[in-house]
Amino acid sequence: MMNAVVGLFLRGALAIAIIAAGLVVGAQLRASREQLATGQAMSAPTVSAVPSPVASATPAPKPPQTTAPVATAARTVILTPAPTPASGAMTLLSGMVSMGGTPVRGAQVMVYPSDSSNHGPTPVPPEAAKAITDARGAYQVRLAAGAYRVGAFRDYNNPVRDVGDGYTWVTWYGDAFVIGLGKDVVVSGTPVTADIALLRSVTIAGKVVGRDGVGVPGAQLSLYHSVGATQFPFGGGTTDASGRFGLSHVAMAVTLRAIIPGNSIPSWTALDLDLQGDRTDLVLVLDRGSIVRGTLRDGAGKPLPDTNFGVVPTDPQLDCTVCNGRTDSAGRFAITVPSTTVRFRNWPQQPGDPDLLSPSYAITGDVSLDPVLSAAR
Repeated sequence: MMNAVVGLFLRGALAIAIIAAGLVVGAQLRASREQLATGQAMSAPTVSAVPSPVASATPAPKPPQTTAPVATAARTVILTPAPTPASGAMTLLSGMVSMGGTPVRGAQVMVYPSDSSNHGPTPVPPEAAKAITDARGAYQVRLAAGAYRVGAFRDYNNPVRDVGDGYTWVTWYGDAFVIGLGKDVVVSGTPVTADIALLRSVTIAGKVVGRDGVGVPGAQLSLYHSVGATQFPFGGGTTDASGRFGLSHVAMAVTLRAIIPGNSIPSWTALDLDLQGDRTDLVLVLDRGSIVRGTLRDGAGKPLPDTNFGVVPTDPQLDCTVCNGRTDSAGRFAITVPSTTVRFRNWPQQPGDPDLLSPSYAITGDVSLDPVLSAAR
């Protein structure tokens, strides 16, 4: 009798557990159907083949679920905005290079960052970009955001700058002859245009004379332009045996300076020029030293042609850094020196060239002299 009661109790408990498990599974199946109806279906949970009995009204824990691959609904794709120049995008810079209104083909355009290193007379490498103009004189480069200086060179690698057609070999954006006087080109995301018209070249010519009107040979001339404390040098030259000179430059404001040896210290003068065209009538007057003319010879008496030389005062208190000259093809020269005792000395051109020095010569006025150079001692 007791065994029959126990068996009846166990069958009743098993039936209750099966009914409870069925309710749980049914609820989960309904949830799956609702998810499928919205396009976000989840797979049915894995159910044990033999459900565990439920001993209380507390809901059974939800079994872990796995995501089954299903077709996703069509959706709108929103593109990520393109990066701004500040984050690395490149902006187009283009322009035309012309000369007197005519396009310049094959000009090299060089672009440098606009910073303190590139605000002087010459650009500091490396360049930010470069290009060659086409048959229409057009160029284009791509640059990151920033400020730049842009220059057009007719032949960037050619050391011979005077092409003889009335225009300069280089012009920087902003009608400038050197990078430091150019204007910034600012790149910030929108395409930028920078046209460059090559500057006209002009001739600066004249004569350097002493206060007695005698032409001064060997006077050293330099061209420069000053902005505040910054001086931009533009090259120069020396006067010939008669004191004449000729220089090529651009049509702009410039200062011409001449310096020669005086009687005891160098004498110099400067002339401000606002060049709009050629100036060939210039006369610069200075206190001069003594003019020495003659032929430079070696120890055997032979002329020394095409030789660079200098004159060194024997008095160490006298400065004569401008007492330099060069002989012509026959060894002849003309130079201005202080009125003092001097020695002539060659400047060796290459390693191994002889270092030659003359005896002392007392210079007391204009004189003709054939200095003899022999081994330095």
